[in-house]
Amino acid sequence: MKKLLTISFLLLLLSTVQAQLSWKIAGTMPFPVYGGQVVYDLTSTSNKIYILGGYSESLQREVDWIQEYDVFQNSWHIVGNMKQIRKDFVADIWKNNIMYYGGVVEASTDKYTIESWDFKLTTSPAISFDQKSNFGRSLSTGHIIGDKFYIIGGDSLNAGGSSEFPYIVEYNLAAKKDTGIAKFNSSKDKPRQHMSFIVGDNIYIFGGVFNGVNRTIRKFNIPTKTFSDPTQKLIEARAGGAAVYNPISQKGFIIGGYNETNVALNSVEEVTILPDGSLNIVSSTPLNYSRTNLMAVNYKGTVAVFGGKDASGKVVPYVEISESTTDVASNSSVPNEFRLNQNYPNPFNPVTIISYQIEKGSFVTLKIYDTIGREIETLVNEYKEPGVYNSQFSILNSQLPSGIYFYRLTAGSYSSTKKMLLLK
Repeated sequence: MKKLLTISFLLLLLSTVQAQLSWKIAGTMPFPVYGGQVVYDLTSTSNKIYILGGYSESLQREVDWIQEYDVFQNSWHIVGNMKQIRKDFVADIWKNNIMYYGGVVEASTDKYTIESWDFKLTTSPAISFDQKSNFGRSLSTGHIIGDKFYIIGGDSLNAGGSSEFPYIVEYNLAAKKDTGIAKFNSSKDKPRQHMSFIVGDNIYIFGGVFNGVNRTIRKFNIPTKTFSDPTQKLIEARAGGAAVYNPISQKGFIIGGYNETNVALNSVEEVTILPDGSLNIVSSTPLNYSRTNLMAVNYKGTVAVFGGKDASGKVVPYVEISESTTDVASNSSVPNEFRLNQNYPNPFNPVTIISYQIEKGSFVTLKIYDTIGREIETLVNEYKEPGVYNSQFSILNSQLPSGIYFYRLTAGSYSSTKKMLLLK
């Protein structure tokens, strides 16, 4: 099983030169919504992005739509329906399924169900996967890592509320079992409308509403299940925006939202995580349209932005996709160093991406090993021109057990080894 994807020249520029972000209007949503969710399978080469639920201005209500956007064809279709209408919920990918919880409307008779929809077999209907009280949230954030769905903050959909409502819950999708990890405080009010992304073993949580819209950044370490608070803050207080991390360029983007001064922001902040663990945050090029309750996703190394509502409360129908323009004086078409990056996602199951860059033409090998040094698989074994590359490691057709594995890149005299964690 070998699968090697060469990153396009655009992605090469993003990761190797001083690039300035710009935003291109890529099209118009025929069924625009705000407060929905967008997902893209990072481990695939698919051109299809899925937008779920949200609020439709034309219908004046929340919807249960599952929309498919084919970027290459620039075409839109409603290809399925959720079992319940939802807004301000959370969705992510697990195996071949989009898993989503929360955000159901007040009239719903079932506020505590996590649903599943097979996006590889779009003719299959959505199903109720499990039911837990911790799924009864709106305005939360969350991520799937391996078999674990991390549910973070939000408002309880339980009318009675509960002082024991956990701030973070770890839900094991394979075992259908959840564990409350962290209580925020004795209040039933929790931070909500915050934005988050994953880098390595950490979930970074940005802004949100708690005692007002804030600039706070928190880091949750997954293996130790502990919090730390970086000294850096967002440039601008914001909530209800989107956070997207690009493992290829190794930059994150905090996009749009609102605060107590602006009901819809078009500003974008770029986040770089430095080797010492500190954050460098700078203002980036703003969107063409101000948006809050928007949807954004990493699509093949670019950021795609959908929907949201503007300052007048109108749904924004335009799709914006990031582009990169470069400073000619600093332009370089090749990387200036050899580098092996941390795989993403990590932990992983069943697929992860390993990116690396080559400073000069070299014979390159990229191999996977177990903890006792046995070679598991060779992903790359050939001469490579200078550039940035992305290799995919999959366990779909293997019986590898959960545990720590190592991957080693050798390019000429350069060699680097990193570890990754497989969680089934």
